[in-house]
Amino acid sequence: MQIFSEQKIRNKISVLKQIPVNIEYVPNKKSIANFKDGTNCSISCLNCKNPLCMKYLESEISFKKVPTFSSDTNNNACPVNAIKWNPETESPEIEQDKCIKCGLCIKRCPVGAIYCDSSVKVNTEKSLMQEIVLPDDEKELTQKEQIEELQTIPKIGTLFVETEDLLNEIYEKLSNIRHEAHNIIVRNILLGLGCSCAIRRIGDVYTRMDAIYKSGDNGIGAMEIEFGKDTLDASRGILDDIAVLNTRYNISKEQNNPLVVCLQLPNARQGYWQVVKDIKIVENIKINTISIGALLILLWNNKILNLCTNPFYADFDNMSIKKYVEDILGRKIQLIDGSIGIFEPIK
Repeated sequence: MQIFSEQKIRNKISVLKQIPVNIEYVPNKKSIANFKDGTNCSISCLNCKNPLCMKYLESEISFKKVPTFSSDTNNNACPVNAIKWNPETESPEIEQDKCIKCGLCIKRCPVGAIYCDSSVKVNTEKSLMQEIVLPDDEKELTQKEQIEELQTIPKIGTLFVETEDLLNEIYEKLSNIRHEAHNIIVRNILLGLGCSCAIRRIGDVYTRMDAIYKSGDNGIGAMEIEFGKDTLDASRGILDDIAVLNTRYNISKEQNNPLVVCLQLPNARQGYWQVVKDIKIVENIKINTISIGALLILLWNNKILNLCTNPFYADFDNMSIKKYVEDILGRKIQLIDGSIGIFEPIK
């Protein structure tokens, strides 16, 4: 079993009296565990031996499709290091000044003990369905087996309801995030959406692309990540990435499903959308484009991103990706058109 660097000596851990049939996320409230006998309750932090809300397992961040890809091995679940271990409560704690409200730690908690009302918090109020025990070998094994089972039960409901205020708050923080964190943010969100993803190691000049990802059974592609205004280089750079994947890793352009992830969708005058259209016409390559905000909304609604079955292709003739998100959600998005540049360029 992998041991995390943050592991501390435990004086207590929690185990469940029974496993719920599902965990239901409730926006602005504590999550609810629903049990087979019809009862339900909120469950507090299990004081996990290896807290998934803090760290990824090695198997989660390895990219098996291209094992020779030189990837960053940062295994922090929080891309901005806002979650820390509190030795007094023996549970994770959120640093509010760092937290960007992405929802990743909420989604990764096996019992839904992390939630958000005005801020992201860890529930430490023990419920009737769990008991605090001394962390001996037997109880630690019980907890480990329960967590493995909890990871297989359905997670339903919505982590956050998308609003102008919430996304403006998140985007204000994202716009001030250091450049080194951009790739990790995108990688972790894609992992939360059921994709595999590997990002380039910092300082690696040999691997020019920002990342490589896999979605669904067959979808694999090069990825460029752009948080700034100059997205034109991303559309041009993706061609170089496609060539590199072909020559170094034997992934042909026909197999490649390239993706550009932007903080905000580029406006028309930058030339990005025209280049995307030109590449489609000349090379028959469709470059998918998606914003961080669109990815977060899909994550908050417990969706899986599969760019083979749900492509995000937009170009100069249609610069909106709103319909793609609504098709996956099965509902309309209640945001103003052009808001922050999440679904279409800012007007």
